[in-house]
Amino acid sequence: MASSMSDDAEETSCRPDASGDCPAGTTVPIGMEACEAVSAEHSALGAGDGAPPADAASLGDSTAAAAPATEKDAWPDGCWALAGELLWDGEADAAVSGLCVVLQGEAILRVCPAEEARSRGLAVESHEGCCLMPGLIDAHVHMEFSEHHRLHEQPPQTAEELLAAMQDRAFRMVRKGITAARDLGGSATFAAIQLRDMIASGQVQGPRLLCAGQPITVPRGHCHQWGGAVSSPAEAQAMVGRQAERGADWIKIMATGGVRTPGTDPAESQFALDDLVAVVTAAEHHGLPVAAHAHGAEGIARAVRAGCKTVEHCSWIGPGWRWGCVDPAVVGEMARRGTCVAPTAHAGWARQPMGHSSYQRMSAALRELHRAGVQLLASSDSGAIPSLPHDALAGGVQVLSDMAGLS
Repeated sequence: MASSMSDDAEETSCRPDASGDCPAGTTVPIGMEACEAVSAEHSALGAGDGAPPADAASLGDSTAAAAPATEKDAWPDGCWALAGELLWDGEADAAVSGLCVVLQGEAILRVCPAEEARSRGLAVESHEGCCLMPGLIDAHVHMEFSEHHRLHEQPPQTAEELLAAMQDRAFRMVRKGITAARDLGGSATFAAIQLRDMIASGQVQGPRLLCAGQPITVPRGHCHQWGGAVSSPAEAQAMVGRQAERGADWIKIMATGGVRTPGTDPAESQFALDDLVAVVTAAEHHGLPVAAHAHGAEGIARAVRAGCKTVEHCSWIGPGWRWGCVDPAVVGEMARRGTCVAPTAHAGWARQPMGHSSYQRMSAALRELHRAGVQLLASSDSGAIPSLPHDALAGGVQVLSDMAGLS
């Protein structure tokens, strides 16, 4: 789960307060790759085979050929440097002081001592009280929906009002160090894809987005309100094609019922294994990976065997609505296939809203996944969780780390 920085990543820094300094404790995200604590590499979120960008380089050895070979060499034209009080590369055990990131435009050339950069005549923009670190990735968000309302009780909005609200959420996210996110489902407006393109073109500020469009579900199934219900493999394949035509980066399928849709049971599977395989095959035809919403243990097993790239929530709900009913054979298959898990262990879980027993069982399940080598992705499910802001990923990272024993 190596952390890395993207050489072509958009650089972000904290905005100074009235004193000209960053607020104490502020983190300054550089690049779009997640740190080790987030446990989410860009390769796990990208389309197709999930390979990382060819120009991605780790923070510790990101020296480009254009960087000075000796202390006497001059820096290339257009270089500048950014420094905080500390710098953490996402892999080291502790943050380090005295380092800076040297950039040329949007490309990261190298990391070196700030004094070395200054001695070569390079201006270093310093922010006391800040820590530079790789940007965070939230692997599961819903940009279309407000945390101020229940998921299926969102107030009506015009297209302009909706987009403005989504732009605000995106800006708040990037201000909190979230530089990339995966939007896993919205309505027939495809507003998240529109927001993605606006961010990519520089029209608005926000994290780089990968979007799934409308989730595929069954009639009256989980999130059927968003228009993705199908009743046959042929309809499911057509729905995959519709998402691809609208520019989706991922396909989302509701393999089980959900907590927030009345009349559905999170423990029960919504699709047979053959139906899931048909969706994965159709998605592969368009070069798209599949994310499976799955709470129930049987639904999780089917999603893994069908070839879904990520399992969302992965609550392992078994008989009697008991959480954490882990199947070791399925965990082993996840590890062999490289299936990732986005458990959506968000900041609110620190209060153990599912109850202490379920919290403990879910913690044990996450630790078993981690020991087996299954990659865990920091993921909030913001937009679907009332009162959980879209910019609250940092709290969820701590929760995931504590529950899964990542540190």
